[in-house]
Amino acid sequence: MSRISIISLLILGFHICSARTRPDSVIVPLSHFVSLSPNSQSDSLFIPSHFSFQVLAQRGQSLNGTTVFPPNFDFTGYVPIDGSSENGYLSISSEYFPGGVSIIDLSFNNTNKRWTSSKGKSVDFSPVLGTIANCSGAVTPWNSIITCEEYVSNTDLNMDGYLDSGWAIEIDPVTGTIINNQKLWALGNFKHENLVVHANQRTAYQGADSSPGYLFKFVADLAQNLTSGKLYVYKGSKTGSGDWLLLNNTTPAERNNVIGQSALLGATSFAGIEDVEISPLDGKVYLAVKGESTVYRFQDSDPLIGTTVTNFETFVGGSGQTYDLETKLGNISEAWGSGNDNLAFDNEGNLWVLQDGSKNFLWVVGKNHSMASPDVRIFMRTPAGSEPTGITFSPDNRFLFMSIQHPAAANAASSQHDVNGTAVSFANDAAIVIARNEHWGLIPCQSYIAESAGTLESGYYQSNSNTSLNIPIETPKKAVHRAANSVQLNAGFSAKAGSTFKAEIGGCY
Repeated sequence: MSRISIISLLILGFHICSARTRPDSVIVPLSHFVSLSPNSQSDSLFIPSHFSFQVLAQRGQSLNGTTVFPPNFDFTGYVPIDGSSENGYLSISSEYFPGGVSIIDLSFNNTNKRWTSSKGKSVDFSPVLGTIANCSGAVTPWNSIITCEEYVSNTDLNMDGYLDSGWAIEIDPVTGTIINNQKLWALGNFKHENLVVHANQRTAYQGADSSPGYLFKFVADLAQNLTSGKLYVYKGSKTGSGDWLLLNNTTPAERNNVIGQSALLGATSFAGIEDVEISPLDGKVYLAVKGESTVYRFQDSDPLIGTTVTNFETFVGGSGQTYDLETKLGNISEAWGSGNDNLAFDNEGNLWVLQDGSKNFLWVVGKNHSMASPDVRIFMRTPAGSEPTGITFSPDNRFLFMSIQHPAAANAASSQHDVNGTAVSFANDAAIVIARNEHWGLIPCQSYIAESAGTLESGYYQSNSNTSLNIPIETPKKAVHRAANSVQLNAGFSAKAGSTFKAEIGGCY
């Protein structure tokens, strides 16, 4: 074995760089990355090389010593304490039968630059006769959690007039209890996937994840109180304008039947509305329609008193739509595909689109994107069998919280390291937090195949202060290796034309 100097590596056409830590005062946005190439799923999680993740919880792990995290992690809602990006509560919904919501206290340790959790609690849904299939949800402007039931029952076991499931539920993340010990009847009964509450603290937009599915607007009578108010359904064009039609929304029978009322009014039908969000830039309302492979947007004339909608249009996606991605392997054309699911806006106004279908990517659609001038990138390729769910951000946008739902059990045959250096097998649901490397302090020295133009490889290789490599790069790939002090290449190390080897020296352990 012979030591290869930095000069020798440069002569060989390899690239050496130093891992540098930016001043804490400089926060580079999460949206600053080069698109991953659009490969199919493998047994590992792929994110850009200058990002790392930490696992916060996995299915079957102990939640509080007496219960464990249940299956099918979905909405992963970070609720800040007093606006903090380093202290808060993380609420994890379980899209399962029965459902559930788990809440952990989170804090970021500024000494070791890692998240720690404590005081896990499972929300007690017995006051509302249980819950089922808790899918996505929302963090309200007043820092409560909304969890949504994606399953509608036809039973009324306690004979209160309301169907037992198919509602939204508000939770206090501090105590882990249901607010007012009742479901949010006034929001209507249907397959709830998600909702978003306007900054005015009275208006909420939501959609039914059914086909036909309908788009609803709710205006509460009082701020921070979603127990009574006016409920509207949208009727109009998907390429123009329309109106909000008022529904009857006072008695249990009326609230149980908002889907039937919408059909009778001829409301606009959508093939499954998965999420509705509001842009922090233009105030427009965006909705993901899974069965139409499209994210639409529109302008509400007035969130509180308006009854008209204008500029309803396709924002991204659509049947047969493809986008040119500028990746480190060159420009690659990729189909948008099916399965628009959860949506989330970052502080800059970029839209993060989680895909349940096709290749299950996490897409980022730039704040200046338009159909005429697209700006679309892939931030994540999820492990085999899984879909990305969540997501929420810390208030300063340093951290992204999300979950990996129902990955394949076969993924247990391999593992990769999170930022703690812990070997992680994505064979179970996992809640994770992602940040740029400069926010993690020292990160584990790892080597991995990050991009591939041929057969995908995803092996991870642990290294210490000095390390040696004998990894052949057999097809054009981009290999990244981190080491604390130096890198050595074994005799016979080879790389075919078109491959790139990058060594990051320092900033890891």
